This record gives sequence, structure tokens and C-alpha cells, in this order.
Amino acid sequence: MKTRSPLTICLPLAIFVTACVLSLPTLVIAVVWMTIGVMALGHRSLESFPVTGISRKWLRGYRGACLWFWHLAWWPWYMRSSIQDVAGQIGHSLHRTRKSGDEDPKRSSDRRSNGDHD
Repeated sequence: MKTRSPLTICLPLAIFVTACVLSLPTLVIAVVWMTIGVMALGHRSLESFPVTGISRKWLRGYRGACLWFWHLAWWPWYMRSSIQDVAGQIGHSLHRTRKSGDEDPKRSSDRRSNGDHD
């Protein structure tokens, strides 16, 4: 079992604060990232997240808030199966569109050359 150090758990919060202080574009990117995380994960209690390798003392108080932020920062990890499903659907849709798109320009150019208009 891999244990998580306090530095590892607090690092996303430190990066977020640093990004917010550095410039407006990084502030916007950081806020958008965390907003997507909140929307993707929804309202979940801290106890619903995996605690493997995390000391129990991190589940309460200020440490709990830092741990909750850590989980939000890593939202793509929790959403990986949903992201893979959506990516597969997009890829399938693009493949289907590309396949049908190869035929349509030929037909539309033939119709236009014959004087037919849509």
C-alpha cells in the first residue's frame, strides 16, 4: 500500500494558490479546472472517496479540507471510465461523419455542376 505524505496531499492546493497569484490566465484555468471537478464529481462526502494510503487523521478539520481539495484536483482519475466512454462515442461519431463526409462532397459537386441547387 502506497502511503501519501502530507506534502503530496497539500501539493494541489499549493499549486492552485500559486497559479491564482501568478496571473489572471492561470487563475482562470485553475478555477475552470476545479469547477469542472466539482461538476464532474458532484456532491460527495469526504468519506465516499478512497482513503487507501491516507492516514485517518486527514479526514477531519483543516486536513480534511485539504484532502477534499486533493480529491477534486484529481477529478479526471475518478471520472476516467466516463471520460473513456464519452471519448469513444465522440471517436465513433467522428469516424461515422468522416465516412459519410467522404461521399457527400462528390454528390454535392455533381449536383451543382448539373445545375441542381439545394
